[in-house]
Amino acid sequence: MNLKEHFFTSIILTVVMYFFVGWYSLWAFVGGYLIDSDHYLWSLYATRSLSIKKAYKAHFGRHNNENYERDLLHIFHTWEFWVVIVAGAIGSHLAGLKFFYYMFTITFLGMAMHLAIDFNDLYKKKHFDSRAMSFFAWLNRKR
Repeated sequence: MNLKEHFFTSIILTVVMYFFVGWYSLWAFVGGYLIDSDHYLWSLYATRSLSIKKAYKAHFGRHNNENYERDLLHIFHTWEFWVVIVAGAIGSHLAGLKFFYYMFTITFLGMAMHLAIDFNDLYKKKHFDSRAMSFFAWLNRKR
């Protein structure tokens, strides 16, 4: 899915959540849209270029080619990052840290929406191998 679609779905989730949690709902935007900043990090790693324009072009439309690039590491999309977010939510709840609890929990909800959309898109294109699901498994494959 492209950035524009993630932007609008994240805005809708943020607005709906505003009625329940107020300004904490902005964390849904962080989880639903800004999670894709890891695409730029991958581009920095793969191309050694700081160009945001080149990074966007490298990712946009790459699934249209039957020889699409596989096993990209989008670090914020890996299960290990999800564990950190969930642990942060549980830990901040247990410690009574309301701000951090909302931050982690609502960010998680935005991420869940984002990845549901991503996985639906990957399923339609039959490209589940295009993204690494685990950071440590990716590191092991690259040795």
